[in-house]
Amino acid sequence: MKAAEIRSRFLNYFQKNGHAVIESSSLVPQNDPTLLFTNAGMVQFKDVFLGKEKRPYTRATSSQKCVRAGGKHNDLENVGFTARHHTFFEMLGNFSFGDYFKKEAIHFAWEFVTQELKMPKERLYVTVFEKDDEAAEIWQKQEGVPRERIYRFGEKDNFWSMGDTGPCGPCSEIFIDRGEKYGCGKATCAMGCDCDRYMEFWNLVFMQFDRAADGKLTPLPKPSVDTGAGLERIASILQEVDTNYDTDAFQHIISRTAGLAGQAYDRAKDTAVSFRVIADHSRATTFLIADGVLPSNEGRGYVLRRIIRRAIRHGKKLGLNTPFLHKTAGFVIEQMREAYPDLVEKKAFIEKAVLAEEEQFFRTLERGLALMDEEVAKLGDSRILPGEVAFKLYDTYGFPLDLTRVICSERGLSVDEAGFEKSMDRQREMARKHWKGSGEEATNAIYLRLAGELAGQGRLPRFTGYERMSGTAEAVAILVPDEKGLHLADAFTAPTLAATADSAEKAAIIEVIFSETPFYGESGGQVGDHGRITGSGFEGEVIDVQRPVPELIVAHVRPKSGTVRVGGQYLQETDAEIRALTARNHTATHLLHWALREVLGKHVKQAGSLVAPDLLRFDFTHFQAMTEEELRRIEDLINEKVWAAQPVSKKEMKKDEAIAAGAIAFFGEKYGEKVRVVRVGDFSTELCGGTHVDNSAEIHLFKVSSESGIAAGVRRIIATTSKGAFAYLRARDQEVKAIRDILRASSTDEIRGKLDKMAQTERELRKQIEQFQAKSASGEVDELLAKARRAGAANVVTGLCATDAQGIKRLRDICDRLKQKAPDSVIALGMAGPEENKASLLIAVGPKAPQGLSAVELFKEVAPAIEGRGGGKADLAQGAGTKPAGLGEALERVLPLVARKLGV
Repeated sequence: MKAAEIRSRFLNYFQKNGHAVIESSSLVPQNDPTLLFTNAGMVQFKDVFLGKEKRPYTRATSSQKCVRAGGKHNDLENVGFTARHHTFFEMLGNFSFGDYFKKEAIHFAWEFVTQELKMPKERLYVTVFEKDDEAAEIWQKQEGVPRERIYRFGEKDNFWSMGDTGPCGPCSEIFIDRGEKYGCGKATCAMGCDCDRYMEFWNLVFMQFDRAADGKLTPLPKPSVDTGAGLERIASILQEVDTNYDTDAFQHIISRTAGLAGQAYDRAKDTAVSFRVIADHSRATTFLIADGVLPSNEGRGYVLRRIIRRAIRHGKKLGLNTPFLHKTAGFVIEQMREAYPDLVEKKAFIEKAVLAEEEQFFRTLERGLALMDEEVAKLGDSRILPGEVAFKLYDTYGFPLDLTRVICSERGLSVDEAGFEKSMDRQREMARKHWKGSGEEATNAIYLRLAGELAGQGRLPRFTGYERMSGTAEAVAILVPDEKGLHLADAFTAPTLAATADSAEKAAIIEVIFSETPFYGESGGQVGDHGRITGSGFEGEVIDVQRPVPELIVAHVRPKSGTVRVGGQYLQETDAEIRALTARNHTATHLLHWALREVLGKHVKQAGSLVAPDLLRFDFTHFQAMTEEELRRIEDLINEKVWAAQPVSKKEMKKDEAIAAGAIAFFGEKYGEKVRVVRVGDFSTELCGGTHVDNSAEIHLFKVSSESGIAAGVRRIIATTSKGAFAYLRARDQEVKAIRDILRASSTDEIRGKLDKMAQTERELRKQIEQFQAKSASGEVDELLAKARRAGAANVVTGLCATDAQGIKRLRDICDRLKQKAPDSVIALGMAGPEENKASLLIAVGPKAPQGLSAVELFKEVAPAIEGRGGGKADLAQGAGTKPAGLGEALERVLPLVARKLGV
């Protein structure tokens, strides 16, 4: 049975048994700052298990994409060498949120395994927590598992906890006996042995207790179930193969990779590990990029970069010396396209992102290996690569430490990791957040609790802002800040303050939730509304509106006078101008998304946005800066649609129908079964809950103000519309007029001619300066050579050059002239910088100088005199320091140093 069929059967079985089939959540966890990646099926249901979130179902099933390659769950170094370690895998799971418990969970698992998958009962074993008599009895009496096949284990193996405190409970696992050939051969080999004979493939977690800080376990009022079964493990059982890599889930990728490498995959050869690594890492790379992770030097992006570069390293072992991983990512998409159709839509972008990273690494890989060869040659009897070298390989050539470690291991070397970390610490000041802060910010628990309570009362706020701009409704909750955070209050009275701007800013900002509201809460990139609240003697200014959880719309209010009370009726009025300006920018964002895909290609996807009254900011996937011509085409396309007065329709549809109709989902949005579809004319269709104009003509004008890169493969456009666009153009016009006045041009039309003349004059002056400097350098060169001859050291030329704005460039120019006139010399030049505490130093070895001299080694020995750092090659090294006063000492050290190295 193939992996795809196992996945399908699992989901269908549980759907038939009353479970809602929930699609896999992103590999980037939402609302969980503790996780680097989604690593289990229960992650997307965490708040449901904790009682912080309500769902419209109490039974669920999913096939969850998971990655374990960073943080606590880091399997990266084992991947390829073991039978079942992976960076990417799929977790099949069924979940009960206070619905069924042990009896049903055990029955579902046993029936699916023995009836649907036809696993032989005589080869199956189960484990239970040593004190869980209930589960043991259910397995034996309800499902007929013989007592001798039920094993009891302690808390280490069969008790699960979400954390030090909170929900926890016993586990029950299902194992299969794979046969004697997988055993250790010991007479004592049995369940619980560490060998490969008995393999666990399904874990049932029974959340039935709440653990307090003192360790006390209190039964939960509504126990829950969380199960997890590894798809790849089940496939290896049903396909009767030795490892997960021998299943169809990997063999398709491995066989195609073998075609690229021009050699067969042989499980018995050392190259098998490299084939496995590439297959696994291709899967992880493909799915991570599809979920918005791009290679970088921090957080998730750094883990992805390590995965890609580890795969490239193993590719080189197979003779794949040009970019190949973008092709193997394509093999993954071929195989997974039915289960994950979004991969097909993102195929071009995924392959382009992988290729860009490959090309970047291939450019530096050979140079990095050459540096390592050079440094290893210097080690002598030492078998430890210095930490500074490992850091340079990381910082300059992009070698992750684990790659350096592996390469050194292959050469019988180790790495000075303490020295590496010391070098890292000097550079890490701005990157100390790393992965722990890379999850989404956790939602304040008070909002989750409040949403649950209001949902239970049927009083969650209803948004009326699509239909009207004002309305009267009941205040159902008030949140007031104090030194500990937010707390619920029955009422709040505006403080009496002197009517000054300063006192108004210091007034407390409270949060009010209404039974229904016309105020749009910030979401989908669109900022919240502004407005005012009045009623029952109360007046307050709405300065922001947020949606801390999808179900709540929370108005941030600055009270001006009177008292606001829970249960009171209040008129809410939206600021019409701010709403209109924001709506124009939001519809323009959709037009921009469409135009970018038209001009740049369908690989363009939204990667973030901000829609405000004064501007719009749009982040999108693309791998190079846009040209002026491309930006012009974007503006032209959008303005043509604006001026063509295209109708803008908004309609609620089922999500599947909307996607099938060609609607594009926006980045960061969470969608339910019912979605709002915004269509502009017949060319742009998006899923979007934001506010929009009714006709494109209301946008008036669209103007790009900037385009820039913000991350690897991500660009950003900032633009304006309507009044904002007019203000932008007026400001540019004023700047042009200011330039006209500075140039003393009679009109703006003369500016270009004036600037051309100034540029020509500057070029002529620069040429004259270069000629003067050449004469000066020639004289300086002759003087340095004469000085060396007078000192009796014609083959060592040293000199402290006059401070020059060109700095090291000036030193290189003098050095080149010295090499021409004295090719057999060692040259050492220094210069104090125009800035305080800046010194430049250059050392060169002429092409005809004595053998055995290295500019880099000479530089390292004299640079401490200026507290300097630098680098280079055997013929030229340069760098800078912070102690100009040491330049004389540094230069004086060169002659005796050269003499010592030559044995003179």
